[in-house]
Amino acid sequence: INGTLMPVPFNHASLKLAFGDERGEELYQKLVETFGKDVKVPIMELRKKNDPDLAEVADYVYENVFLHYTMKQWGQTPDQIDPSITGRVPVFVGDDDRYFPQAPFQGMPQEGYTALFEHILDHDLIDVFCDVDARDLFEIDETTVKIDELFNLDLGALPYRTLDMKFETLDMDQFQPVGTVNYTTSEDYTRITEFKNMTGQVLPGKTTIMKEYSKAYTPGSGETPYYAILEPENRELYERYLERVQNLTNFHPVGRLAEYRYYDMDAVTNSALDLSDEIIACHA
Repeated sequence: INGTLMPVPFNHASLKLAFGDERGEELYQKLVETFGKDVKVPIMELRKKNDPDLAEVADYVYENVFLHYTMKQWGQTPDQIDPSITGRVPVFVGDDDRYFPQAPFQGMPQEGYTALFEHILDHDLIDVFCDVDARDLFEIDETTVKIDELFNLDLGALPYRTLDMKFETLDMDQFQPVGTVNYTTSEDYTRITEFKNMTGQVLPGKTTIMKEYSKAYTPGSGETPYYAILEPENRELYERYLERVQNLTNFHPVGRLAEYRYYDMDAVTNSALDLSDEIIACHA
């Protein structure tokens, strides 16, 4: 933020960096008195409080953490976006400066995601089909037209945001002190990820970084849709597609794209495990 590296979610340390030690501590104590300690306070909830000190924090965070970053990420202003999105990165009233404060397990799989999925799929009851159109694997009766691309977009395309990922290999040991830095008030990219900071890779004199540029997804372009745009009319369109698969045997939409939801990795994993429990219970 304006050249200063600050923890996100915005927390105790961030307040001192933004407002100075003395004023930052005063504002932090007001947050503790109002909301308690070690709690997350969504930015929109903070802005609703009729208190000049809390308003000062809210205005700073809104302007410097949310406003410009949100416009880059979503192509919209925060008031146009579903509260579940702006609430994902709240003010954290505490000292834990990790992205998921107080989560008991976080980070990356020890052997990486590729090995994780290889282990999951290496099961006698799982078949993996590559380069196959899913529509060729099941039958749909005449009353159900062939969610979104599954039905050839015949009700219209569900809008998403996608990313251009630009990789750069640099002649230095380390580019930044943490895995990911969000650029909230500057640059046309949203964030830079440096993989050595997460994987533990040791390679003197070289490091690879990735810059993310957010843009609208174009159906049929070969781009990967990453983020559902959670507006009422879009959700309504999704529900119309969903109705068509409700009665299909052994067809279970799950995940960010299939459920048209904004999921973090832990939440989508929980969703898949919950669905698995339901399926098992039905066959017990």
